[in-house]
Amino acid sequence: HTGMVSDDKFLSYYKAMLESDLFGTDNNLLVDLRQADSSSRSGDVLKQFADYMKLRLAEASTYPKVAVIAPKDVSFGLARMYEFLADSIPWDFVVFRSVDAALAWLRVSDDLLDDLEKNGASL
Repeated sequence: HTGMVSDDKFLSYYKAMLESDLFGTDNNLLVDLRQADSSSRSGDVLKQFADYMKLRLAEASTYPKVAVIAPKDVSFGLARMYEFLADSIPWDFVVFRSVDAALAWLRVSDDLLDDLEKNGASL
């Protein structure tokens, strides 16, 4: 995420990504909030997204690991709130303050994040 992202754009981006043929429930996800301004994110949209994910993964036989990098207090607090709202989803969802801890947990190298940043992958 980069800058301020509206609730509508947040929901539409993730729904499109998760409904894409390229996404499988065995794909791990890395959410990078280091450059995000999360001050506009509402608790209501987090609840809507949690409900969507419960339905999306209801029939899944495999589940993603989701690592969220959230060094800023607001982003970290909102990500932890989402973690609580989505606690009934059978996935591994963990919020980290540091990049190194998140990448180590996902078992990927720092090079992956560098490649993503070079290619402009962002919301």
